Amino acid sequence: MAKAMMFVGGLACGFLLATGVLASHADDVSAEVSQAAAAAHVDPTDLAGALNTQGQQGLTTDPYVYLRANGALPSLPPPVAASPPAPASGVWARLAQCESTSNWGANTGNGFFGGIQFDRQTWLAYGGAAYAPRADLATPAQQIAVAQRLAAARGFQPWPACSRALGLR
Repeated sequence: MAKAMMFVGGLACGFLLATGVLASHADDVSAEVSQAAAAAHVDPTDLAGALNTQGQQGLTTDPYVYLRANGALPSLPPPVAASPPAPASGVWARLAQCESTSNWGANTGNGFFGGIQFDRQTWLAYGGAAYAPRADLATPAQQIAVAQRLAAARGFQPWPACSRALGLR
């Protein structure tokens, strides 16, 4: 009797597979899960099932995170901390020292902003909006980039007192 049921069950399974009623779970596996499974040398259907269980438990469903957490893929190296911006040097550092005592975030209420003391109109006219709405909100490197464009167009004339004091004009 048991052999007959197995045979009938096998015929039923074969029929259902042939007619497409019983589809393979592999069809339901996303490309991302398939790629992750291939990288970890695991069955994609097993990985999809594990991720489904994870999701039902409110845990990660990212296949790479799951595989790394379970040792099937190597861990990622820790992120590298961004290095602080290099301090300004040369003519721009000297100009900022004269204009704002090197306070690159200067906003004293006089209508000039940042270490090199841009007015808002000049800051925007020479591309500063690509970095920040005002110079005091930009990094020293960004302020210098805008100052270089300004100096290329107008020389050091926009900084009359300090450029004279520093012998720049």
